[in-house]
Amino acid sequence: MGDALRPGATAEGKLFRSVDRFTMEAFKAARSIDRLEGSDLAREIRRLCSASGGALVAASSMTRGGDEESRLLASTRSWLMEARYYLYLARRLGFLEHRRYRQLTAIQDVAVREVEAFIRCGSS
Repeated sequence: MGDALRPGATAEGKLFRSVDRFTMEAFKAARSIDRLEGSDLAREIRRLCSASGGALVAASSMTRGGDEESRLLASTRSWLMEARYYLYLARRLGFLEHRRYRQLTAIQDVAVREVEAFIRCGSS
C-alpha cells in the first residue's frame, strides 16, 4: 500500500477517499451532536474516525502485503466499525435524525467494504 496517498494510485486512492469521505461526514455530524449537548458522543466519534484515518495513513507507509500493513488495515476497519455504535447511540438519543444516520452508515459501509477488499487483495 506504500503509494496509497500518491495521486493516480487507483485502488489505494479509492480506499483513502472512501475513508476520508466518511471521516469528514462523521466530523460534521459530531459538530452538530456537540451543539446538542452530546459532547461526549461527539468526542468519541471524532476520536474513532481520527484513529481509523491514522491507521490507514500508517498502513500506507508499510510494505504491501506485509504483516504490519495487514494489522493497521485491520485496525482501520475496527475503528470504523466501533464508530458505528456511537453513531447509532447518537441516533437513539435523538442527536441524529434517522435519515442522516442512514446516510452516514451508507458512506461508512462503502469505506468498510474498501478496507475489506484491500485486506483480501493483500493477503492473496
